Amino acid sequence: MKREERREILDDEYLIVRNSGEIPEITLHSVLHYLTEDPDGPGLELSSEERAVLKSAAARRYQEIVLRDIQVENYHKTIYRGIRRSIYNLERYQQFCTRQELDWHGFQQAAGEQLLRFLSDGMTAAGKDLPEQFLNCSYPQLLDFFHECGLKKEQLPENVEHCCEVKADC
Repeated sequence: MKREERREILDDEYLIVRNSGEIPEITLHSVLHYLTEDPDGPGLELSSEERAVLKSAAARRYQEIVLRDIQVENYHKTIYRGIRRSIYNLERYQQFCTRQELDWHGFQQAAGEQLLRFLSDGMTAAGKDLPEQFLNCSYPQLLDFFHECGLKKEQLPENVEHCCEVKADC
């Protein structure tokens, strides 16, 4: 196989992983299977660098998914699932990184900054463009998520607990 043909195949599969659905790890494993083991695939032996590029595509997709639901501008869009979905997706991302031996901590700052913006913008819009309880998680869940994003409780906006769902086990 020519180098150019190999590069084209890998680029196509990178795009598939990068633009995958809600669980990029599944797409990553499908792509790896296709590239290396599938009788209908190209039968490549991937270098560690090529595997790392594909893993990074899945990691970036996870990051995108986490951030998607902590953006006020997405609140009324059909793609929006709420902060609870970001919480679940951050857990999935952390587990993916652990399994793939990737460091997820570099993403904490971006997630934390976006979460602070989301809460600030959301509280400004609460009762106007957004419902008063615009957070579909409990206050304890928000605190845990805040911590996972590398933030301290003192950074929470004042009275944010009033914007959370009242249920303790959302």
